[in-house]
Amino acid sequence: MANMVGVELRLALSHKEKIFRKHIPNKLLPGHLIVLILIQKNPGLSQSAIAEAAGLDRSSLVPILKNFEKEKLIRRKPSTIDKRSNIMTITPKGEAFIEEMAPLIQSLENDAITTLGRRKHAQLISLLKDFRKIK
Repeated sequence: MANMVGVELRLALSHKEKIFRKHIPNKLLPGHLIVLILIQKNPGLSQSAIAEAAGLDRSSLVPILKNFEKEKLIRRKPSTIDKRSNIMTITPKGEAFIEEMAPLIQSLENDAITTLGRRKHAQLISLLKDFRKIK
């Protein structure tokens, strides 16, 4: 099983999550922060669109959104276009939270760049983007 892409990706992701949890002072997971940033950058996006953009299924997204609502980081309200769907907007508290997390996230990314070097870091990003194209 060594040198298999899936195994190495899983191990790398697990390692990244350990580092993230060590440095980020709350229960937030990397995937959760992506969801919050998607909502910030795309106000009024539907739950389905957020799930798709974050690479999550809708059932995985619902508890994340409920937690964000409970923490008052987002507002979720029925769409005026499609009453069956909800749209998300970030709250001022959510904006402040992202602003607070940004230097920590950048520091973790800088550590990756320092460890890998700029060329390998850019190559890894490119390879991961290519990997997502596999059907």
